Amino acid sequence: MASVLRPDVHEGKVALISGGGTGIGRAVALDLAAGGARVVICGRRPEPLAAVRDEIVKAGGQCLAQVADIREDVTSVVDAAMTEYGRIDVLVNNAGGQFAAPAEDISPGGWRAVHRLAVDAAWSLTREVAVRSMIPERTGVIVFIAFSPRRGIPGMVHASAARAALENLAAGLALEWSRYGIRSVCVAPGTIATEGLRENYTDADRQRWAQAVPLGRLGTPQDVSGLISFLASEGGAYVTGTTVVVDGGADAWGAGHPVPEVEA
Repeated sequence: MASVLRPDVHEGKVALISGGGTGIGRAVALDLAAGGARVVICGRRPEPLAAVRDEIVKAGGQCLAQVADIREDVTSVVDAAMTEYGRIDVLVNNAGGQFAAPAEDISPGGWRAVHRLAVDAAWSLTREVAVRSMIPERTGVIVFIAFSPRRGIPGMVHASAARAALENLAAGLALEWSRYGIRSVCVAPGTIATEGLRENYTDADRQRWAQAVPLGRLGTPQDVSGLISFLASEGGAYVTGTTVVVDGGADAWGAGHPVPEVEA
């Protein structure tokens, strides 16, 4: 739970992180807790959530772990957070899921499954948190997670389209909800070395992706969580309505490997 920010930077705040049991969500929960925030994490699997909660509590922080499928129910998550802590100051919409497939093989059902979690559930949770806490309190920070490269990703058109929608949603909400003191920001990570990346892809895949990054390595969850912690702090108080890319320069570099051959 080490952080480059001062240990009381988030003192008094309550942060809700969806998909908070693993990967980027776990790192965000640990970083915000390290800054003094009381943390609520939600996800579908109880074991990872419990592990993160125990890690935060062992370090002297406060954490509520709520098992929930936000595609079906965001109200119970917000209910639990409001009952336990009385407010929500920071919302990190981290939950998501995708699969690699050629565009022509993505069925309508597969497309909807990805968008239902990445876009629909994120909006439902955001609206619930805003209406019940942030708008009445006239303060709040909302973070959405997009993808880099932002131009599109082969084999991931369904997921990259969904994340592009989140970029636009973040900008639109910033324009509408700034009058309530709410900031809305999108963070676009590149290829991040999470548990899922290790479990589902080969060493050769990871090496090839790292070679496409100007900094010469894949990102870590902490590379992303440190940025989000800063954006949620007073140091980020003038940042809203934009997308911040954290990808080692991959989006600026462009295509990192040859284009597919044209089929006759």
